[in-house]
This record gives sequence, structure tokens and C-alpha cells, in this order.
Amino acid sequence: MAKLLAYYNLCPINNIDDFLGLSRDVDPGCVINTLGRNIILVVKLSNQRQIRSWTVLDRLSSKVVYDFRSERYVGVFGGRYIRCWKRDQHDMNTVKKIKLYRTVHDLFCLESGQTLLLYTDGSCESLESALKTRNKSQQDEAGNVTVPFVDPKTHTIRDVKVLLLDNGTPLLTYFLRKEEDGSMELHYALLNPADLKVHKTIEKIAVQRIGDEIRLVCACVVDGSDGPSLLSIWSDSRIFNLQLSLGQSPKREEGVGNFIEMVHHLNVKQPLSMASIGKDYVAFYANNKNQDGATLILFNVQFKVFQAKQYFKVYFVSSRIWVVESNILLAFGQMLAVVPFKISKEQLSDMIGSQRTFDLSHTIDDESINEECELLDVYAFDEMLSKLPNRGELEANGGDSTVANGSDEAPSADRPAYKWVYSEAEFEEELRAAYRESLPVDVIESSLLPEDTVQIKLFNNADVSLGPLILSEKFEIMLEELERCGYSEVEICDRVVPWLMQANLPEDLAKCLKRYSVVSERTLIKALKYALTLPAANEEEVEEKEEQEMEAGTTPKASKVKPPKKDEPELPDQHIMVDAQANHPCRRDLLNIVLSCSFNRKPLIAYARKELDFRTIRELLQHLEHLLTDPMAMLSETLHNADTFDSDEQTVQWMMVLLDSHYQQFILSTEEPIREQLQRLLTIVERHVGLLGELQKLSPSLRRMLEQKAQKSGRDANQWYCVETITFIWATDSPRSCAFLPLITMTMQPIAVAIIM
Repeated sequence: MAKLLAYYNLCPINNIDDFLGLSRDVDPGCVINTLGRNIILVVKLSNQRQIRSWTVLDRLSSKVVYDFRSERYVGVFGGRYIRCWKRDQHDMNTVKKIKLYRTVHDLFCLESGQTLLLYTDGSCESLESALKTRNKSQQDEAGNVTVPFVDPKTHTIRDVKVLLLDNGTPLLTYFLRKEEDGSMELHYALLNPADLKVHKTIEKIAVQRIGDEIRLVCACVVDGSDGPSLLSIWSDSRIFNLQLSLGQSPKREEGVGNFIEMVHHLNVKQPLSMASIGKDYVAFYANNKNQDGATLILFNVQFKVFQAKQYFKVYFVSSRIWVVESNILLAFGQMLAVVPFKISKEQLSDMIGSQRTFDLSHTIDDESINEECELLDVYAFDEMLSKLPNRGELEANGGDSTVANGSDEAPSADRPAYKWVYSEAEFEEELRAAYRESLPVDVIESSLLPEDTVQIKLFNNADVSLGPLILSEKFEIMLEELERCGYSEVEICDRVVPWLMQANLPEDLAKCLKRYSVVSERTLIKALKYALTLPAANEEEVEEKEEQEMEAGTTPKASKVKPPKKDEPELPDQHIMVDAQANHPCRRDLLNIVLSCSFNRKPLIAYARKELDFRTIRELLQHLEHLLTDPMAMLSETLHNADTFDSDEQTVQWMMVLLDSHYQQFILSTEEPIREQLQRLLTIVERHVGLLGELQKLSPSLRRMLEQKAQKSGRDANQWYCVETITFIWATDSPRSCAFLPLITMTMQPIAVAIIM
């Protein structure tokens, strides 16, 4: 999750054209500021204090960098001369200049600590290699004159970036602008880690789209989780992303990549600045849509969402962005601003509401998505399977489908077995059987399709009891378009739910809330208010109406579903509110679905306090009270929380939210009905607490039963001792009565008793 902190001004800039740039310093938290052609400052970002500074007589031609290997500062003067000095050097005018045989465009400090020299002809090498070969000519080892990659007279190098791949290989990227027509071209190449020279060759991509009125606004290379990619923004407010094919030449059909997002809050008619700030994140600085200032915004390329914004009162056309450690340094006007940012580790709780777009590369054989993100339908058939056998041939062959090609050979193991369907009834029967088992589908008939053609639609988030959660035709097209563009579930609900309420489509609204798992609290309160405005039929009136319809021989309204034919299996009813209408006496169908949605308690209390009045709160509490007391009335789980959903727990959570949001009104109110309502809720709570107390008493007994130490009745023999009775017989002439003496013996250690008379 990305977050922008409060920005502050670092230092003023006299002329932005003479401002050569920024680079990281050897001291953490410091930056090397090449403020002008003759001024070099080392500034600490946390307190804006100046650590070191130098003033030179010669004019610098590029920014100054720190070479971590030689532990020296490096600067280029006049494009051909290099000076290297230590950090404790006071007068750098006395440092000897080293001449190069090529003109240096700029210097760059890599993450590995090496210093890269980029020449104006597009070639590059490390600082060590440049110092070793400074006396050599422009011929290679074979004696041939090297051909430059770029002609400095006709082209200009812009937006240079050096990325370090996961395997440690540096990647050089820069844009080449042709001065004649303004066309842009991306050059990128892998570098040798030793001398930072081009490994094989430089790959080129023309950054252009078809259309006279479409122009490129800005582009940059992003270091993503799946590898580096080209991100471009165009004048039609579209963002395109193209994965760079390292080591392979990109296909010409790829163009600028796939369309991933629309820019709605930025003005693409004005110049825009952008820079990659980390893994999968890009920073945009642009004019606002209503042209009332500027906006710095962070965009997540992986999830296609805007996550953080920073507003400025004034927008400047000439602006430049640098990234040093965890700070964005923005130069605009005559000021250099520092915007700290934080990118935490990606967690599930941070990315809720964001969804990835479908990866079509795994399902489409070839590139069939054009630059406008339109999926081209491609159909193919096998000539050997184009001729279907008739039913007589199959019956004569015992139902074997191998006669399709006129061959008696059995199908191979890797070849699928086909089941032939000859009539519409058989097709519908097989389709319904598949739907009833595990494949949620929907068959759509449309006049736009060819004759005798149907469209089969699959869903991976369908509810078996309700059928596919398909909205009306127009709204379903909107949802598909938003999902295809990569909008999050929160954004989709924020856009579609107000339209459904305005169109007065409660069933479609219920399906939308069931279809998506994450709904914002603001949208949830709006849907709650709309559900309360729907008429709630009285229980007695509905029962009388149903009895009259039953006496008349008609079906009640709650169960008016088109009966299936005799030869067709019965399907689950796709009307989402039928069950609620039949089982819930209050007839609050949509309200129950809204109450079933998951929410965050803290923001929901704030929205409930602001949007719901006290009368509405009392009505909701009365409905929640009925949900707790009536065993037949309960909330229904959604597709995403079916394993962990508890109707009573969700009801209690809503009661706590409503009581907390209007706590003062309940305290200050003196009306007797409100007191009675609170007393009823208290009675319900006390009854539930009493049941919990009984369960707590039952817990020790259950635990002892599990440990096999339950107490047994007195009739059973004890395991520790037993009572025995011994009869003594007197050995005399006259019989005497027998005496009985009980003797207690331990079963664990028997006792032998001997009696001598």
C-alpha cells in the first residue's frame, strides 16, 4: 500500500533549465543537488541542512554523482572532461581534468555502486572502462569504426533510466525523440555487469498509435513484479502497458501494449511528468481536470488502481521528477519540493477492493487484442470433424462416434470423445444438467446474433441456489466493461449502485450486492436508505391475498415461477427475492441483502450518523429485533462469506453500529416507546447471556466426558473397592444360627482372611 506524506520545500531554483539534476549521496538521507552549472550542494533531506558544497569555475554539463567504488564525486565539464574528487576536497578547481574521446550525455549511479557514463551516440560504459579507454580511438578491436546508435544532430535522448533486474543484470532504457516530427522511440538493452557496455544490441520500440488526433502525453519504464514494462499515457486519457521482451525482439503487432486504465482526474491536454518510484508504482504530476491546480498521484501498475494523491495550488508546465530513497523530489517553477512516500509490504487487507485484470495471454493462442482493448472473436474448426454423422449411423454402430470420419478406428487417448446432440431439446437438457451439477451458465438469445445462434455465458461467482447473478442487459454490459478495464469491486459498486437506485431496479441492485464482496460504507448506507423507501407489505394482508389466490386456483405471487416442462429437469429459481418474500414476514427483501454485506465498523458509524435520521434508526432497530427473535427470519450469506457468516452475529454488529451512531439521541430522548424498545433489546441480550451461562456450566461436564471421567450411578460397581459378605458356620453338634460379617476388600490388592475356630 502506498502513501504520500506532507511535502516541504527543499531549496529555491533560479532557472529550471540550468538545474542539472539530483542523485543519491554516500550519506544516507542526503542528496547531491547540482543546483546550477557552477554550484554543487549536498543537502540532508530530513532537516534541509547543507552538508557540503562546491563552486567551480568551469561549467558542468551533467549532474554530479558519487562513485561508491572509488569513493569519489564525479562530474563532467563541457561534455568531454571528467573530474573526480574526494569528499574532503575544498577547492575542486585544482583537481586534474581527464579528457574523453566521446561526448558524455549524463552520469548515473547504479544500485550496485557503479557509475554509468551514457554518451550522446547512445552507447554506454562504466567509469572504470571509460578511464581505461580514454586514449583509444573510436575503432573497435577489429579496426572497424563503430556505428553510433543515435545521431545527436537529429535525435535527442530523454528520460534515461537504469534498472537492476532480479538476476543482477543492469537494464538501460531511454527514449529517443526525433526533432523533425516529434516522434518517440524506446531504446533498451541489457548491459554487461563488469564494464556496463551493451551486451548484444539495443532493442527499439516505436511509441505510437494509429490515429491522427492521438498523441503521446508521457511515458516511462516501470520495474514491475513480472519484469520491466513500458507505461504510456495518451491524449485520449488511456493508459497502456507493454511488457518488455528481454533478449527477444518484440512483435510488431504488440504496438504500445494493452489498455489497462482510464485517467479521469488529470488533464491530459497539458504536459505531464511521470517516474517509476519502486516495484509496480508510478508517480504522476499533472494538471487537474478542472485546471484549478496540480496533483501528484501514485498509480499501482499491478492492480491498476490510484492509491495516493497530493494536491498543489498551482500547476507548472515545466516540471521534473527524481526519486531518491523514499522521497520524491519535484522541481517546478522556482522551487524544489520533497514529498516523502511509504510503500508497505503488499498485504491482503491493504489490497481489498482491488482486482487484477484477466491474463488473456494464457487463454488466447495468438495476439487477438488490439490497442483499443477489443477482443477479436476467432473461430476455428476441424475439417475432419465438420461432417456430423446422423442418428442412424450412430445407432447402427452402437452409439460409437468413430464413424464421424468414416473410419472404424477407435479414438486415440489424447483425442476427446464427443457426444453428439441432434435437437434443441437434447442440447437444453444437457446444458441444464451441466448447470445443475457444477457449471453455472446462462444462455442468452439476442437479435444481434446470427440466426439459430445463442451465446453461452459462464460465471465463476454464481450462487447455485439463486442462479447466475446476471443484471439487466445494459447494466450487465457496464459491469463487464468495468471488470475488463480492471476496476476494483469498490469502484464498480460506487458507480453502478447509484444508477440502479435511480433506475428503480431493486432486483438488479440485490444481485449487484450479492455479486461483489467489497462494498464501500458510503454506498452501503445509500443502498440502506433506498431499501427502506421500498413499500413493506403487511403480513396479514399478504397472507389473506395468498389464501384468496389459493382458493381461486392460482399460484401466490411469491412463488410465481414459470414451471419447467415435463421432459426438463427443474432449475433453481433465478429470482433473488423469492425466498425472502416467502419466509420473511416483514417483506424486507432488499434490506436483508444490504444488511448481509460486510463492512468496517468505524467508517460506517460516521456515515450512519451523517446520513440516517433518528426515525430511520428506530425503524432499523425494530427490524433487527425481529431478526433476533423470529427463528425463521435470518440474513442470508453471500458467495464470499458462506463459510464464516453468522446471521445473529451480523445482526448484533448492526445494532451496535446504530446505537453508537445515535447514542446522544437515545440518551436525551424521554419518549416512552424508545425506552420500551431499548428494554426489549436489553431483555434479548440478557436472555442470550443467560443461555451462554448455561452453556458455560455444561462445559465442565462435556470436558469430563471427553476425558472419560464421568460420574456413574451407585448401582454400578466401583473400580476402587468392593463389599463382600462371608458366612461363618459353627462346627458343633448343635446347630446355631449363622452369622454374617461384611468384609471390605480392596480390588487393587486382595486380602486373604483365615479364621480358625
